[in-house]
Amino acid sequence: MVDELQPDIAAPGVEILAAFSPDGVAAYVKTFHPKWSPSMIQSAIMTTAWPVKANGRGIASTEFAYGAGHVNPIAALNPGLVYELDKADHIAFLCGMNYTSKTLRIISGDTVKCSKKNKILPRNLNYPSMSAKLSGTDSTFTVTFNRTLTNVGTPNSTYKSKVIAGHGSKLSIKVTPSVLYFKRVNEKQSFRITVTGRDVDSEVPSSANLIWSDGTHNVRSPIVVYIMVVDEE
Repeated sequence: MVDELQPDIAAPGVEILAAFSPDGVAAYVKTFHPKWSPSMIQSAIMTTAWPVKANGRGIASTEFAYGAGHVNPIAALNPGLVYELDKADHIAFLCGMNYTSKTLRIISGDTVKCSKKNKILPRNLNYPSMSAKLSGTDSTFTVTFNRTLTNVGTPNSTYKSKVIAGHGSKLSIKVTPSVLYFKRVNEKQSFRITVTGRDVDSEVPSSANLIWSDGTHNVRSPIVVYIMVVDEE
């Protein structure tokens, strides 16, 4: 996907061709949070992952190899905040990808007509990671990401944003608002990220990490901007 970072996460294993485990991380989290949706569980797993440091050059050493980081099942049980998606979000995403009404009906089971009201840029899907592909002619750029967080931690909590630089060209990142206040559990708060920079390396993406912290929880999301061609097969 052009504006979606893949893979989501890295897990233990070397040269594994195929494997199946009846006791997966998502099932483990679901055991403790039976009412959580799949997107909430996915977000908890991604935002609590251990950071992975890029080693060397090329796409195989970046977030396109390990996603949000190395899975940490214990931490995923208590993420503090999650990025949640519902059916309407997915439809808006697919409309932004210019899917036809016929295809949308096959996918969603409903008759859907795309309009400006139910269409978003793919990069604005409420996903735990943020990625944008630039034109190879862009020497300077500005991209924005819109996100919404849901409080699954404690009421009356305050989360402050922090940005940690990653690899590649230096990015300037503004988070608006920079502080989120949650009075209740399951309350939602939205924010926008504005990323500016220049001269992105054609071989190594530019990246950073956004962390929302209340002093106990650290909700981390990778931000990646790139111009390279990614093999999506």
